Amino acid sequence: MNSMAEILERELENAFEVKNKESLHRYVVFLAENIVRKSTYDQNIAGFRNDMKVLAETMKLGFEAIEKRFGVVDRRFETMDKRFETMDKRFEFMDKRFEAMDKRFEAIDKRFEDMYRYMDKRFEDMNKRFTMMFTFMNVGFSILIIITILFKFLH
Repeated sequence: MNSMAEILERELENAFEVKNKESLHRYVVFLAENIVRKSTYDQNIAGFRNDMKVLAETMKLGFEAIEKRFGVVDRRFETMDKRFETMDKRFEFMDKRFEAMDKRFEAIDKRFEDMYRYMDKRFEDMNKRFTMMFTFMNVGFSILIIITILFKFLH
């Protein structure tokens, strides 16, 4: 690096009028220290490229492994889907059976309602008969009481 700094310093002195040699020297040293040699640059870039290739290959292998796992998971979900379809068919069958049972219960409910209507009608008829019987009995007793009172009053 020193030879490069000396060459740069000489070339700049020859090309330009230098007012302060120390300032020129500091500038050239700073510039020379911050310049990277082509061979070092090429080595670093080659190292980065190798690292990137290794990283890309590792990522590719990782993605392939993930794809395989997803394939296995997909197959598991497909089998679960088939199981759920079977369960859905069973539930549909059960729904049909419950619907048939509902229809039977509706028929039974209708029979009970008919029976209750019939019983209500019979009780209403019996109630009318008892009401008429009690009315006739009351009227009959009232007539007997009135006749008895009239006989006692007339005697």
